[in-house]
Amino acid sequence: MAPGEIETTSRRGEGDIDIEETKPQLVASHAVTAHYTAVTEEEKNLDKKINRKLDFSVLLVLAIGFILCGIDKTNVGFVATTTFVQDANLVPDDIPNSLSLFSATYVPLQPLMVLLGHRVGPRIWLSASLLSWGILSMAHAGIKNSGTLIALRLLLGAAESGFTQTAFYYLSTMYPKFSLGFRMGLFSGMYSIAGAFAGLIAYGLLRVEAESLRGWQVVFLVEGGFTVFMAVVGWFVFPRDLGSAWFLSQRERVHAVNRMGRDLADGQEGEDNGESSRMVELKKDVVDVLKDWKKLLIIVCNITAVVPVTAFTTFLPLIVQGMGYSGIEATLMSVPPFIVGTVGLLLIVLSSDHFHERSLHTAFGMVLGVIGCAVMAASSDPKLRYGFAHVCLSGVFVGGPLVAVWLAGNTPWKGARSFVLGLNGYANLAGVIAGQLYKSKYRPSYAFPLIVTMIMSAVGILGFILIRAIYMLENKKRRREIATWDEDRFEEEQNSAERRGDQRKTWIYGY
Repeated sequence: MAPGEIETTSRRGEGDIDIEETKPQLVASHAVTAHYTAVTEEEKNLDKKINRKLDFSVLLVLAIGFILCGIDKTNVGFVATTTFVQDANLVPDDIPNSLSLFSATYVPLQPLMVLLGHRVGPRIWLSASLLSWGILSMAHAGIKNSGTLIALRLLLGAAESGFTQTAFYYLSTMYPKFSLGFRMGLFSGMYSIAGAFAGLIAYGLLRVEAESLRGWQVVFLVEGGFTVFMAVVGWFVFPRDLGSAWFLSQRERVHAVNRMGRDLADGQEGEDNGESSRMVELKKDVVDVLKDWKKLLIIVCNITAVVPVTAFTTFLPLIVQGMGYSGIEATLMSVPPFIVGTVGLLLIVLSSDHFHERSLHTAFGMVLGVIGCAVMAASSDPKLRYGFAHVCLSGVFVGGPLVAVWLAGNTPWKGARSFVLGLNGYANLAGVIAGQLYKSKYRPSYAFPLIVTMIMSAVGILGFILIRAIYMLENKKRRREIATWDEDRFEEEQNSAERRGDQRKTWIYGY
């Protein structure tokens, strides 16, 4: 059968529409990684319309939300260059410690939050998350001591926990896997944009002073208030699922769900048989993920990829300050590296989708980060160090989206996918590491933290290349095994209760 030829059956699906559930003949997808490809001009035109509508509704609101996530998470670093520490009765190390405290709730709650997001629905969960952390961000304007800062950072971490990974999961149910990488990149790129916008916004808002309101308080109130506004927007924009997307025509809804079924190929889930069945399947999903050491190793390696991201989005103004700039000027000069970081991210993820490759593109971005950290740590020339900050940031943002889409693409069943993406949120343990590395005692050069960051990234690069080799060997083994199968054996594997999703021998891993 030629690629794209399908057998179709019809069933009642989401959103009260008849959905064509496509099921490729069992031999069709064994030679390559299963993925959707438009075959006819009609499908290509429908894809363009659907993607455009998704891009300018779901993706756009999520992207703005992620910008606000980055801003509300890191604005404490930008106001640290002002009188914030003195006005709030803090000590200098309260700022890096607050990053670790944020991660103390943000990181452990990730898997639970994403599973809850999957259970109650991303529309409700994402909107509620935006609302709660927006209110908490505004409350930072009332900080008067270290205790208040600690309490608010712990609560803010809990409120933001699961937002990113739930958004990743939500997007993975909307776009086929090789249209998803670029969208994940656009979404994740908003974190580097957040660094740039946070600097620009903070630069402007910090100049707003009143007798009873300091500039740093204005920063928290305005930025948190806008997050609350976007929570309301998200509630009205996000659809429950593709089958009920209000911005798609009925024909577009049918094709949108249809292409996701084809994207899963022989990794599709069975029918939903009620509440008890869902709980049994959920337990199996959790166990399957926890037993998959290859995916767990990817998550461990991702921690090393996230360390420079967390470090620079919070501490770059202070690092730039050590390059000869001061006060608000340091905040402003931290903007260009973030812009370069966004451009680098989008170019690399676009290439990743084009070549259907994840691991080497991730490693390449991390190599740029290693080079940048090495020069910034070794050089005493402020201009050279500032220039290589751009090189560093041009690659470090790549790991987040590509690792997420790599995990999602290799986890066809939705329950397991939501859980593995939730576990991937443990990569934010990097925040704890960065918070303890970039202490004020290493000012002004931060040479030691930069060297440690460089070494961790190098280890992560080797880890990703190792995982790539393991997946290549596993695919080779599976192809060799199924080469002798007949149709009955393929059908038996397709209906196997023992092996689920990517555990089936007919599933070919992407890497």
